[in-house]
Amino acid sequence: MSITFSDAVAIALNERGAKTAVRLGLPVEIGKPSIILDDHWTKDEVLVLVMALPIVMRLIARKSLSKGSDPIVVAVDELGQFIIPVLGGHRGANRLAGELASRGNGTAVITTASELAEIPAVDGLSGFVAKGDVAGLIETMLEGRDPIVDFEIEWPGPIQLRSGNGPAKVIISDLAVDAPTYDSPTVQLIPPSLVVGIGCSSDASPEDVSGLIDRVCSEYHLDRRAIAKLATIDIRANHPAILDQHLPIVTFRSIQLAQVTVPNSSAAVEAAVGTPSVAEAAALLASKSGSLVVTKTKTSRVTLAIARQKARGHLKMVGLGPGSAMLRTPAAVEAVINSEIVIGYQPYVEQCSELLSPNQLILRSPIGKEDERARTALEYALGGRSVALVCSGDPEIFAMASITFEMLEALWNQNDIDSLNRLPEVSVIPGVTAGLGGGALLGAPLGHDHAYLSLSDLLTPWETIERRIHAFGQADVVIAIYNPKSRGRTWQLPKAIEILSQYRPSTTPVAIVHNIGRSGETKKIYNLATFDSSKVDMTSLVIVGSSATRHFGDYMFTPRGYKIQP
Repeated sequence: MSITFSDAVAIALNERGAKTAVRLGLPVEIGKPSIILDDHWTKDEVLVLVMALPIVMRLIARKSLSKGSDPIVVAVDELGQFIIPVLGGHRGANRLAGELASRGNGTAVITTASELAEIPAVDGLSGFVAKGDVAGLIETMLEGRDPIVDFEIEWPGPIQLRSGNGPAKVIISDLAVDAPTYDSPTVQLIPPSLVVGIGCSSDASPEDVSGLIDRVCSEYHLDRRAIAKLATIDIRANHPAILDQHLPIVTFRSIQLAQVTVPNSSAAVEAAVGTPSVAEAAALLASKSGSLVVTKTKTSRVTLAIARQKARGHLKMVGLGPGSAMLRTPAAVEAVINSEIVIGYQPYVEQCSELLSPNQLILRSPIGKEDERARTALEYALGGRSVALVCSGDPEIFAMASITFEMLEALWNQNDIDSLNRLPEVSVIPGVTAGLGGGALLGAPLGHDHAYLSLSDLLTPWETIERRIHAFGQADVVIAIYNPKSRGRTWQLPKAIEILSQYRPSTTPVAIVHNIGRSGETKKIYNLATFDSSKVDMTSLVIVGSSATRHFGDYMFTPRGYKIQP
C-alpha cells in the first residue's frame, strides 16, 4: 500500500474553511459538499473536509461504506485547530492528520486503538494488501498475543510484526488463500511479488488482456492483487490493451528480449518483432528472478507469462527542508510515510515525527555517525526493505547523499554486491536547503551566481577550504557559508571574512540567519566591516554578498543586470 498525499483535495463549506485549507497547503473546492463528495468518492482519493465533525459524519453516513473501497477522509475545523481522521486511519489518514497538524500548528486527534498501543496495523502496511479478519487479528495483538507468521513465499515480512504463538495467524503469500476457512483470526498479506509479461497483437483489446490475466490467475491460484507490474516489448508501450490495465509498465527493446533464454521460443514471433519471445522474456527481465511461475499461455491476440520477483529494496535519501513542515515537499512526506524503516540523526527524525507510525522501524543516531547511518540504510535496502534516510535541508548539500553513494560504490568494488540485480533502487528526494531558506528570508541574495561553502575542517583540510575561499573571493560570487562555527571551531569564520575582505568593498552585505524554518528564526544584516562573528552559533547560516549585492531595510538582494526603469 502506498499513500499519495500530494493528491489530497480539501472540501470547504465557505471562504473561512477555504482559507484554512490554503494555509495547510491544500487545493480546495467550495460548494455543496454532498455534490463535491460524490465526484471524489473513490478508493484512491484523499479527502480533507474543512467543516464541523457532525456535518462530516452526516455526509459520509449517506455513503455505502466499506474498508476495501472507502477513500481516506480527514475532518478539520474551520480554524484548523483540530485534525481528525474519520476513514482510513490505518491506510494513511492518521499520518495525514499529523502532517496537517504540523503545517498549521494544530492538534491531530488520533483514536485508533492499534496506533495508541503502538501495534502495527496490518491493513496499513506499505507494500502489502491485507485480506481476511483484520479486526480479529488486531484484537488478539491488543491482548498481547502475537500471531503465527507463515511465509508461503520468499518475501520480507513486515518489519515490526513479531511472530508468536497465535492463535491468530498471518500468511504472507501471493497465492489465492481462502482465509475464512480458518478457525482463528487469519490475515493474508499479499506482497507485490508477481510480474506479468505481455505480448499482444495490434488489434488486441483491454478485455483480451484482462480476461487472460484473470483466467491464468484463477488456474494457477494466484492473487491478482500481487501483480506489481506488466512487462512488454517497447513497440507495445502505448498500446491501449496494456495501458488500460492501470498497472506500472516496464518495456524492453527486442535486442534485450532476444538475449533471454526462455522455455517456449517462437520463430514466427522473432520474424515479426525481432525476438523469439516477448511475454516470457519480458517477465524474466523485469522480475530479475530467472524463473517463471506461469510459462507462455496464449489466446488468439494475447500471450502471457508470469514470473515471481524477489523483493527489491529501495533506499530513499530524503531532504526534510530547514525545519518547518510547510517547507517540506510532498515527495518527502510520501517517501517517509511509505517506508518500512526511517533512519537519521535524532533531531532530524524528530523533525518528521508526525509522519511516523508503529508500522515502521525508527532508528535514531547521534551526531557524527554519518557512515554508520549510511551503512545501516544500505544493509536494510540490500535486504529488500524500503528505507528512508532522512536529513535536514537537502541530501546533496553537505548531507547524507554523497557518503551513501560512496559507500554503495565501495560495496560494489569489494564485490559485497556481486550482481546488478542485487542493487536496491536508490532515490534522492530533494529538500529546501538552508541556503535557499535563508536566502528567501533575506530577500534575494542568491539572485545571481553563488556558491555553497562549508567551513567544517573535520573532513576537509583547512588549506583546501582556504584556497576555495580565495577562489570564491576572486570570482566575486555570493557565498552561503554552512557550518560556520561550533564549540571547537571558532577562528575559521573570522579568517574567512578576513580573506573575503581582500576582494570586496567593506560595505558588502553579510547576513546571519538563525534557526531557518524553526522556532526562533531570526536574521541580521551587517557588512564586511561591521560583521560580528560572536553572533554566530551552530544553528546559523552566513551569507556573504558579492560586490554587486545590495542592502536596504531588512532585505538584501543581488541584481542580475536588468536595466530598471521605475
